[in-house]
Amino acid sequence: MSNKLTGDSAGMSFIISNMKNTMPADQYIREVNKNAEEAIQRVQKINPEYKGQIVFQKDQEYYKKNKVDKLCVIDNGDGMSYNFLTNYMLKLGASLRGNKHKNFGAGFKISALPFNAYGIIVCSWVKNSPGYMLWVHYNDKKDEYEAKMFNKNYVIRLEDSVKPKEITDHGTKITFLGDSKSQNTTLIHPLLLKGGLFKGGRKGQSTWITSFLNTKKYFIEKNIKTTYRDINVQRNVTIIGHYESLQQAALDKGSVTLNKATVDWFLLPHDEKRRSGNHSGSRLTVGQLATVHEDEVLKVDYAGKSDRNPLAAWGHQYSKTRVALVLKPDINEFRPNLERTNIFKEGLEANEYFDNWKEEWQQKTPEVLVTLEKTMMEKAIEKSSRFEDELKKHANLFRSDQYMVSAKGEFQIEKDKTFKTGGNKNIIGEENFDSEGNNGPNPDKEYGEIEQELGIKVERSKTTGVLTQNNPYPNVGRVEEGEDAPIAQYVHDTYSVDINTDALQIRQLVEHRVKKDKVNNYESVKKILLDVLEFQIKQQVAHIVNLTGFEPEQINRALSSEALSACLANKSMILEKLDQKLIELKSVVPAGDWKRDEHKFHVKNNPNKFPVLFK
Repeated sequence: MSNKLTGDSAGMSFIISNMKNTMPADQYIREVNKNAEEAIQRVQKINPEYKGQIVFQKDQEYYKKNKVDKLCVIDNGDGMSYNFLTNYMLKLGASLRGNKHKNFGAGFKISALPFNAYGIIVCSWVKNSPGYMLWVHYNDKKDEYEAKMFNKNYVIRLEDSVKPKEITDHGTKITFLGDSKSQNTTLIHPLLLKGGLFKGGRKGQSTWITSFLNTKKYFIEKNIKTTYRDINVQRNVTIIGHYESLQQAALDKGSVTLNKATVDWFLLPHDEKRRSGNHSGSRLTVGQLATVHEDEVLKVDYAGKSDRNPLAAWGHQYSKTRVALVLKPDINEFRPNLERTNIFKEGLEANEYFDNWKEEWQQKTPEVLVTLEKTMMEKAIEKSSRFEDELKKHANLFRSDQYMVSAKGEFQIEKDKTFKTGGNKNIIGEENFDSEGNNGPNPDKEYGEIEQELGIKVERSKTTGVLTQNNPYPNVGRVEEGEDAPIAQYVHDTYSVDINTDALQIRQLVEHRVKKDKVNNYESVKKILLDVLEFQIKQQVAHIVNLTGFEPEQINRALSSEALSACLANKSMILEKLDQKLIELKSVVPAGDWKRDEHKFHVKNNPNKFPVLFK
């Protein structure tokens, strides 16, 4: 008997170790939970009334001996026999070939072993048999994964006293030891602070496992109860799944059928904790776009945490904190990747399908969500008059020459150039419109007629056009997304920017200015600061989009949330602009006519004066 972990191909140890670079550090939680579910379901095929149980907790037996917390998972499924542990657990792919324990194939091993070099302990019991244990670890001297040897054996018999109370006739306990003897594996892995299902956000030391399971599982399996047991604080959390979490939080919900996909939608309440990006317990009930395959969430993006929130492109730019969309592609058409983070069709990422689904959804969006978006858009887009004159004055400095094809145009323009007007692209040979939006002549056709009728050759590399005078500045909306969300987000699809009025840097700058001059209150200073910020952003975006000649991908990089955060970098200029506007505002009110009350400033005997500023 060999104690080496073997596989169907050479370099297996290298493959497993390298998976740490590609496999999410929370994936093995999914794999071991899936293992447990399938083990229970095999029992339920024989006894449909069998109550399955899966428990995540610290390994109490290990703690008694070593005084270190190690995460373990206990299930009351059919268990693994001595022969199975001996013949299959050390073979990477063997269990995938028709063996009933296919769940213990490559997925479990390659997801768990890279993050548990010190080892994984498997203890299992089958009916009418004693329990057996196997300890797989990484031997750094040999650069191999192998089973630990105990008196020349690597599968050893267990005493009945170590059997968990959850296991009666059969079941399994798996303990994750991490990368060292001293590592506490009940705590969140450091790599999950940067990645995993939640992309580095929304996880705490005490809730990361429950958060993952409640989100990863869209629906909970029938007759299987999954629990996270926090022994240290005597707390049990029952996993209910992502669908149930959203359903319990939603004000309204429904489902829309798309081509080769379905979208479950949820209208969420305006809640301070959800708005600011905090947990509702261990459930992800914020605005989001999730992708589900076979009742499993592959990926989820949510408001305020991704560089480009996808809901804006789906038609929910201003309601993205209130809407949850769960996209369910046809399982017969699409397959997940090994890491279970995305879907593929015939080996290629399904990006083009997502684009089609996005457009189709916008056509079929339920009326209640359309109304919500319109209402929130009207609230968010506040037209400020304080900088309008200055922006108009310098508009030509940010306006690129954009042409519309016209046979009567006075400008010679390149034929292979893309022409823009009002956001619509007009290319030679396609339908063209004049400045009033009416169908205009097609120069290509006209020149073709000249050549045909008169035999005159025309330079076809150029044509004529008229110069359009579009507003070069983007629309700017103001949204409330919490301190942790970016200062601003550029939305390419709508040529607009959302300013997060809750951003920490904005609050800090306002507080600084209020402390300097105690005459002005917080809200009045904040309102003008946001006007200054909007002024800066409009010019920054207009410059990048209209004047640089950047390609779309370059524009997106230049206007990423990180790049837009630089709009607050020149604080001396911003504060100078802020002070200027405060002085201008006071100059229109006679000296001594300012009155201060508990909440705001206003003009004496006229509290409605400057209502926008002080609302």
